[in-house]
Amino acid sequence: YVFTRNLVRDILTYPAFQVALNKDLEKDKEKQRQAMQVLGVMLSEEGQNTLAKGEDVITYSQNVNLELSPALENLKPYINQNHLYICIASNDFFSVSRDVVQKMIQGEYDAKQAYDAFDTQLRQPVTAAGESVLTVEKGYSNEFHTKGGNASASVMANTLRAFYGSDVLVAPAYSFTGSVMKADYTEKMTGNMIMPNALLTWQSEMIGAELKDYLKASIEVQENEGAYTLLRVLRDGKEISDEDTFQVSCLNTSAYMAPFLKDGSQTFEKEEVRVKNAWTEYIKNRGSLAEPENYITLK
Repeated sequence: YVFTRNLVRDILTYPAFQVALNKDLEKDKEKQRQAMQVLGVMLSEEGQNTLAKGEDVITYSQNVNLELSPALENLKPYINQNHLYICIASNDFFSVSRDVVQKMIQGEYDAKQAYDAFDTQLRQPVTAAGESVLTVEKGYSNEFHTKGGNASASVMANTLRAFYGSDVLVAPAYSFTGSVMKADYTEKMTGNMIMPNALLTWQSEMIGAELKDYLKASIEVQENEGAYTLLRVLRDGKEISDEDTFQVSCLNTSAYMAPFLKDGSQTFEKEEVRVKNAWTEYIKNRGSLAEPENYITLK
């Protein structure tokens, strides 16, 4: 799929055709040969044109020519120069885009100058941003599983829950940027684990009954055959009572938190330090992450 921004004429592509081969094919050379033959046909010029079905698709195969519609003919020079960028929620990508668009609005760049500046900034060599402040020995996927939930999000949430000293931490899906990789993280890389969206922390002390009501209002689950209902909330494997007291932290932006504040049924105190900054300082001092937990069960 091809998305164009007329202002700066950069070409953003989201990989839409992906193939995975079973590793067990290595055990059977004939099956492996047949699989590679099929893959070769699919990636050939005829195969890709067939799969495109007349729609505008950009290929990364240099020996394949896919015809573009008249509306996208102007992209050909940039495709030939390989001015293509895979957009995968890169903070640098969005930062550069914002910079050149703002300068266009201010009249400093015309379209060509903006594109050239965009291309130049993205092609700057990556240099080390400093020494490591965090070593992750085991990576965690951002993929959601019905048993156990999202391991990466669980690691992040549990680490922040420990930092804020909370019994419960509620964090929307947009709080964290993706998988936790097995790597050495610099301070900049550590900060980039939190979304750059003015995320703040809101603290409240609640009794069990209030916590259940808050969770019902905060969590939406959809299921084809019917709606899920929040049946119970557990702490350390034991069901809580309506009279138990909990320290609750909620990560959210001011805009999304506004309905809960307006409701008045709960009292929240806002932390002035943004989550991104608090997280970075905490990790610099702690140097490790919490373990993931099987934190969600749908029945």
